[in-house]
Parts: sequence; C-alpha cells; structure tokens
Amino acid sequence: MGSKAFSSTKVKVTASLDAELVEAIDVFLKEFKPRSRSQLIEDVLRNWHKDQKKREIESQIEQYYLSLSHEEQAEDRQWDKIATRSAQHLWEN
Repeated sequence: MGSKAFSSTKVKVTASLDAELVEAIDVFLKEFKPRSRSQLIEDVLRNWHKDQKKREIESQIEQYYLSLSHEEQAEDRQWDKIATRSAQHLWEN
C-alpha cells in the first residue's frame, strides 16, 4: 500500500471540548473557512505535529554543536567565514 493511500486513511476520534472553544471554532468556520470541524482540527494537529518535529531537529542540531570540541568549534568558525565570503561574492556579482 502506497503512502498516499495511508495518509488518506481516517480514524474516527471522539473528544470532549469546552463549549466556548467549539463556539469559537464554529464562528471561525462560518466567517473564514467553509469546511468541517474535523478538517480544521486535523489541520491544527498537523501543524502542531510538524512544529514538534521541527523542534526535535533543532534540538538535535543544538546538541551536535554543543558536543563539538574547541578545535572543532574553531574549524566550524573558519568554514563559516569562508561560506560568508563566498555568499557575499555571489550576491555582489
């Protein structure tokens, strides 16, 4: 089964929400987006999930740089200078 078929599979989930929150969702949907509550909630959760994955990657990158030795940090700074000069040269031409 391909990933497209998998991503279109829906699972029914029941959740209890604050009445004011549901009212706010309904007002938003009427005024701005003609779609269902389920679609809106799925979009919000998908964005949350993407943000969580992004934060995880950022944390891994941070941990990598914190684990570098002083020599590796110095080398990284040198490569950074080289890349900066190269980018400036490309933008100027």
